[in-house]
Amino acid sequence: MHMTDALRLWRERWSERRLFARELNTLPDETLRDFGMTREAAYEQSHRPFWRA
Repeated sequence: MHMTDALRLWRERWSERRLFARELNTLPDETLRDFGMTREAAYEQSHRPFWRA
């Protein structure tokens, strides 16, 4: 794998994780419970810095 391929893959995965984290704030509490999360945990997850993904 070339360096550019690795960077592209990293960027795609980072984008997917950020999108999911941002969507956590829009989910109802019932859905968060299905994931085993609280509203507070969803907030923390969606506001974490990118290097802690």
